[in-house]
Amino acid sequence: MGNAYTIFMKTTVDIPDELLDAVQSASKTRTKKEAITVALREYLRMRRSAELTELLGTFEEFMNRQELDAQRNRR
Repeated sequence: MGNAYTIFMKTTVDIPDELLDAVQSASKTRTKKEAITVALREYLRMRRSAELTELLGTFEEFMNRQELDAQRNRR
């Protein structure tokens, strides 16, 4: 997802072959670079989702499903 102002850098890392193969197979990507990029994006998506879930769990006045449905039916 680059644009004219994005800087890409090469990085050398040691990733176990079986782990990279499994990610590549699960993500149905053609290259190792694609597999790693997909895995990193998925990791960040999951972390953000977990953080949001944690925040939402702190609301004391949050509606439950029945209350939400009742409010929607009033319209």
